[in-house]
Amino acid sequence: MKVLSEILMSVWLFVCGWQDFKEKKISIVLLAAGSILLISFSIAGGLPAISRLLGVAIGLVLLVLSKLLKGQIGPGDGIIVCITGFCLGFHDNLNLLFYGLTISALLSLSLLLLRKAGGKDSIPFVPFLFLSYLGGVFWL
Repeated sequence: MKVLSEILMSVWLFVCGWQDFKEKKISIVLLAAGSILLISFSIAGGLPAISRLLGVAIGLVLLVLSKLLKGQIGPGDGIIVCITGFCLGFHDNLNLLFYGLTISALLSLSLLLLRKAGGKDSIPFVPFLFLSYLGGVFWL
Protein backbone atom coordinates (compact mmCIF):
# COMPACT_ATOMS: atom_id res chain seq x y z
CA MET A 1 0.00 0.00 0.00
CA LYS A 2 2.87 2.40 0.83
CA VAL A 3 4.54 1.85 -2.53
CA LEU A 4 1.27 2.47 -4.36
CA SER A 5 0.67 5.72 -2.49
CA GLU A 6 4.27 6.80 -3.22
CA ILE A 7 3.73 6.10 -6.92
CA LEU A 8 0.44 8.01 -6.91
CA MET A 9 2.02 10.97 -5.11
CA SER A 10 4.97 10.95 -7.52
CA VAL A 11 2.77 10.85 -10.61
CA TRP A 12 0.44 13.55 -9.25
CA LEU A 13 3.31 15.87 -8.30
CA PHE A 14 4.91 15.28 -11.71
CA VAL A 15 1.70 16.13 -13.59
CA CYS A 16 1.04 19.19 -11.39
CA GLY A 17 4.67 20.24 -11.78
CA TRP A 18 4.54 19.87 -15.54
CA GLN A 19 1.38 21.96 -15.74
CA ASP A 20 2.88 24.56 -13.39
CA PHE A 21 6.01 24.69 -15.56
CA LYS A 22 4.11 25.01 -18.84
CA GLU A 23 1.18 27.23 -17.80
CA LYS A 24 2.29 28.77 -14.47
CA LYS A 25 -0.95 27.55 -12.93
CA ILE A 26 -2.51 24.28 -11.80
CA SER A 27 -6.06 23.30 -12.73
CA ILE A 28 -8.70 22.90 -10.05
CA VAL A 29 -9.67 19.54 -11.56
CA LEU A 30 -6.13 18.24 -11.12
CA LEU A 31 -5.97 19.54 -7.55
CA ALA A 32 -9.37 18.05 -6.67
CA ALA A 33 -8.69 14.68 -8.30
CA GLY A 34 -5.30 14.42 -6.62
CA SER A 35 -6.64 15.39 -3.22
CA ILE A 36 -9.49 12.87 -3.34
CA LEU A 37 -7.27 10.03 -4.55
CA LEU A 38 -4.26 10.74 -2.33
CA ILE A 39 -6.23 11.48 0.82
CA SER A 40 -8.26 8.29 0.30
CA PHE A 41 -5.08 6.24 0.08
CA SER A 42 -3.33 8.00 2.95
CA ILE A 43 -6.12 7.52 5.49
CA ALA A 44 -5.09 3.88 5.76
CA GLY A 45 -1.51 4.99 6.49
CA GLY A 46 -2.00 5.37 10.22
CA LEU A 47 -0.47 8.82 10.74
CA PRO A 48 -1.64 10.57 13.91
CA ALA A 49 -4.33 13.18 13.29
CA ILE A 50 -2.23 15.92 14.88
CA SER A 51 0.61 15.23 12.44
CA ARG A 52 -1.82 15.44 9.51
CA LEU A 53 -3.32 18.70 10.81
CA LEU A 54 0.08 20.28 11.36
CA GLY A 55 1.12 19.11 7.90
CA VAL A 56 -1.92 20.84 6.41
CA ALA A 57 -1.11 23.95 8.47
CA ILE A 58 2.16 24.32 6.54
CA GLY A 59 0.17 24.63 3.34
CA LEU A 60 -2.26 27.04 4.98
CA VAL A 61 0.68 29.28 5.89
CA LEU A 62 1.66 29.31 2.20
CA LEU A 63 -1.91 30.22 1.24
CA VAL A 64 -1.88 33.14 3.68
CA LEU A 65 1.51 34.24 2.33
CA SER A 66 0.10 34.01 -1.20
CA LYS A 67 -2.59 36.52 -0.24
CA LEU A 68 -0.22 38.80 1.70
CA LEU A 69 2.38 38.79 -1.08
CA LYS A 70 -0.26 39.36 -3.77
CA GLY A 71 0.37 36.15 -5.67
CA GLN A 72 4.16 35.99 -5.57
CA ILE A 73 3.55 32.55 -4.10
CA GLY A 74 0.86 30.83 -6.12
CA PRO A 75 -2.23 29.60 -4.29
CA GLY A 76 -1.83 26.27 -6.09
CA ASP A 77 1.48 25.79 -4.29
CA GLY A 78 -0.26 26.25 -0.95
CA ILE A 79 -3.06 23.85 -1.88
CA ILE A 80 -0.58 21.20 -2.99
CA VAL A 81 1.38 21.56 0.27
CA CYS A 82 -1.92 21.21 2.19
CA ILE A 83 -2.62 17.94 0.36
CA THR A 84 0.91 16.61 0.82
CA GLY A 85 0.71 17.68 4.47
CA PHE A 86 -2.35 15.54 5.06
CA CYS A 87 -0.76 12.58 3.31
CA LEU A 88 2.80 12.85 4.64
CA GLY A 89 2.31 14.43 8.04
CA PHE A 90 4.09 17.38 9.60
CA HIS A 91 7.75 16.29 9.59
CA ASP A 92 7.81 14.77 6.11
CA ASN A 93 5.88 17.72 4.67
CA LEU A 94 8.26 20.16 6.32
CA ASN A 95 11.17 18.23 4.77
CA LEU A 96 9.41 18.25 1.39
CA LEU A 97 9.00 22.02 1.56
CA PHE A 98 12.53 22.62 2.85
CA TYR A 99 14.22 20.58 0.14
CA GLY A 100 11.91 21.97 -2.54
CA LEU A 101 12.82 25.51 -1.46
CA THR A 102 16.51 24.61 -1.35
CA ILE A 103 16.51 23.15 -4.86
CA SER A 104 14.55 26.11 -6.25
CA ALA A 105 16.89 28.57 -4.52
CA LEU A 106 19.94 26.85 -6.01
CA LEU A 107 18.44 26.95 -9.50
CA SER A 108 17.36 30.58 -9.05
CA LEU A 109 20.84 31.56 -7.92
CA SER A 110 22.35 29.75 -10.90
CA LEU A 111 19.99 31.52 -13.31
CA LEU A 112 20.82 34.89 -11.75
CA LEU A 113 24.57 34.29 -11.86
CA LEU A 114 24.39 33.13 -15.48
CA ARG A 115 22.20 36.14 -16.29
CA LYS A 116 19.48 33.86 -17.67
CA ALA A 117 16.89 35.43 -15.35
CA GLY A 118 16.40 38.64 -13.43
CA GLY A 119 15.14 39.39 -9.96
CA LYS A 120 11.58 39.99 -11.21
CA ASP A 121 11.31 36.69 -13.10
CA SER A 122 9.27 33.90 -11.58
CA ILE A 123 9.80 30.16 -11.62
CA PRO A 124 7.22 27.46 -10.95
CA PHE A 125 7.59 25.81 -7.56
CA VAL A 126 5.75 22.49 -7.88
CA PRO A 127 8.46 20.88 -10.06
CA PHE A 128 10.84 21.38 -7.12
CA LEU A 129 8.35 19.75 -4.77
CA PHE A 130 8.31 16.80 -7.17
CA LEU A 131 12.12 16.57 -7.15
CA SER A 132 12.13 16.92 -3.37
CA TYR A 133 9.58 14.13 -3.04
CA LEU A 134 11.56 11.82 -5.31
CA GLY A 135 14.67 12.54 -3.26
CA GLY A 136 12.80 11.67 -0.08
CA VAL A 137 11.41 8.44 -1.53
CA PHE A 138 14.69 7.20 -2.97
CA TRP A 139 17.38 8.59 -0.68
CA LEU A 140 15.93 9.37 2.74
